[in-house]
Amino acid sequence: MTRFRCLSAFIALFSCALHINVNAEEWQQIPVPATVEIINDEGQPQTLSPACALETITDPATGAAIPNDFHFYFKPGNAGKLVVFFNGGGACWNDATCVTSLALSGVPGGRPTYNPSMYTENSPVDAGGIFDDDNPRNPFANWSKVFIPYCTGDIHIGSNDVVYDDTTGIITGVPAAPVPVRHRGFDNFMAVREWLKDYYAHSTVKPRRMLVAGSSAGGYGATINFPYLQTAFPRARTALLSDGAAGVLSAGFVESTFSFGHTWGVENSLAPMFAQFMGAYQAATLNQDMMGVLAASYPQVRFAQYSTQLDAVQVLFYKISSEIDAGNMDPFTWGLTEDDYLLFMEWNAAMTGSYTFLNEYVPNYQYFIGAGDAHTVLTNTYLTAPGENPFYDERAGRLRFTRWLHQFANRWQFRKTSVIDQ
Repeated sequence: MTRFRCLSAFIALFSCALHINVNAEEWQQIPVPATVEIINDEGQPQTLSPACALETITDPATGAAIPNDFHFYFKPGNAGKLVVFFNGGGACWNDATCVTSLALSGVPGGRPTYNPSMYTENSPVDAGGIFDDDNPRNPFANWSKVFIPYCTGDIHIGSNDVVYDDTTGIITGVPAAPVPVRHRGFDNFMAVREWLKDYYAHSTVKPRRMLVAGSSAGGYGATINFPYLQTAFPRARTALLSDGAAGVLSAGFVESTFSFGHTWGVENSLAPMFAQFMGAYQAATLNQDMMGVLAASYPQVRFAQYSTQLDAVQVLFYKISSEIDAGNMDPFTWGLTEDDYLLFMEWNAAMTGSYTFLNEYVPNYQYFIGAGDAHTVLTNTYLTAPGENPFYDERAGRLRFTRWLHQFANRWQFRKTSVIDQ
């Protein structure tokens, strides 16, 4: 667990952002420098390099290359209550996912396995759900909020640059051409964390309550980066919700991302409680291991997970990672088909088994399993049908998800309420 302090240049840039109309109840876009020099808890200098996966992206309106610099969003509200949200957007960890899959953006109904753009599905404006502060049913409407965009393909935990090969030439037009990808999700998060520390250092009111949350890839980011936020605000009464991130993935994926010397460079980012198990994580128990370590390390903190019973996006990534393990590097063949019904059952069994195991043996953990195959609940980003509003419409029997989450994050006394919508 690490505590950082800014150096002068970082303070100067962020201090400018701090004074941008902080009393206005509107989202502020906060710039982040390309290099951040910090001093860690061990007293050693460390350099962060906040960035998105691709240095530039194509402007769909003009076809011109435009900068793809990282920034984040802050909305002031009740200074004593803080939501820190990690956005989702897939993942990539090899040539096929990080480069070849980008060709799917030009296929009707297709998507790359990750989002490298700061300008696509990476803003809280109109995201709905927990960010719809005009909805009287939103229990977090008056909370201060931080929205951390996701454009690095590394579930917010990468701190490494990798040169992948455009094996087929489908992106660059040149077979085997090098494509540099910056997996700097952890650096981005830590820059946001440092800004928050500086913001509250200038505030007379400190966070008394904090909800750390993330959807999809952001659910993993919220979970794995949680120790750094707890260290930054140790006096806050904190709760963590991982939304649509059940940890059901293939053995090859876990080996490729949670071992020394692999693509994301997580040996440079994992908190000590996770880093001590580097190289030993197993796909079958990844979720139990990480949630279990967190809950045991912070018995005063509340931990929870949400998923639908047959989350199609999570099943898709389970299939993609399994296909890659089997040697299939063609993204055009990874999509779900009617023949994958057994895969849905397999994924459901692993997800429910993990959640119920944690619920049985971890006193400060609970879960909410919704019906259907929708992906995530906190925002409207992954809607599957017009008119859906998952954050407000989701319920299990008579218990609305908003009420469940409000009680989870706000009750002074923890009451375990794990539910499955039958």
